[in-house]
Amino acid sequence: MQYKIFDAHCDTALKIYSHNKSLLKNSFNVSIDKLSNYKKATYTMAVFNDGTLKMDDVFAIIKKIKNEKINNPDIKIIFAIEGLGNTLDFEICHLEGLKNEGVKFISLTHNDDNFLCGGIKNNKIGLTDFGKETLKKMADFDFVLDLSHISDAGFFEAEAFYKKRICATHSNSRIICHHNRNLTDEMFLKIKERNGVCGINLYPVFLADTYLEKETTSFDAIRHIEHFLSLGGENNIGIGADFDGIDLYPMDIKNSADLYILFDNMLKLNYSEDIINKISYQNYENMLNFE
Repeated sequence: MQYKIFDAHCDTALKIYSHNKSLLKNSFNVSIDKLSNYKKATYTMAVFNDGTLKMDDVFAIIKKIKNEKINNPDIKIIFAIEGLGNTLDFEICHLEGLKNEGVKFISLTHNDDNFLCGGIKNNKIGLTDFGKETLKKMADFDFVLDLSHISDAGFFEAEAFYKKRICATHSNSRIICHHNRNLTDEMFLKIKERNGVCGINLYPVFLADTYLEKETTSFDAIRHIEHFLSLGGENNIGIGADFDGIDLYPMDIKNSADLYILFDNMLKLNYSEDIINKISYQNYENMLNFE
């Protein structure tokens, strides 16, 4: 079966920019040539900020990717900001520029506390006053708030505060793998209530508590899918593989060209094509009102 895919999170953009490589063909996890076997592919290029980037860098990374000549109508690139509050000189006025550049998703942090909110390293810190001001302006521009990486306190505070669309682009189930980067059932259900989507992350550390003793595979990812489905999440599960942002991989999926293996294995387990299509691309497309 030839699949359509929507991957809501990869960190390839920063690697392309930092190493001055091309998105068309490279040795990274994601490239246009690796997507050519899919019926349709949408990839979200997240601009990851570890705290060293300024806003000029963020815009330069986006523009480098936008300047690539893809020449394939079945491959679409969209943008996200990962860790907005890690940006050294961020001001609320920058949000308009991000909207104009086509950014769809924004997360406030990448694990650490910053001037917008707490990260998962300190789960008791929520939103700052500046974080609330930022969310108000984000709502004016209709950004999707990505709740991956935020602290537990920040998750619930931001979910209650932000009235536009929310999601968790690359977060798994904390019931299946007990890492605090993953979502509790309560978190998943909050996103489900808001018609949001949670992207299954392929990082072995977030897939299985036993990743050090036993190699993970796509079947470990399916365990997270099964759990979210048991919570009624048929319309709320997608893919956020985290390619080019991880240094360990499931044994059977090493890059974006291999994503089909996950869906092939779901077919082998008698998942319907309707469910697979929802997870592989439809749920994220529906959330973003894609044609």
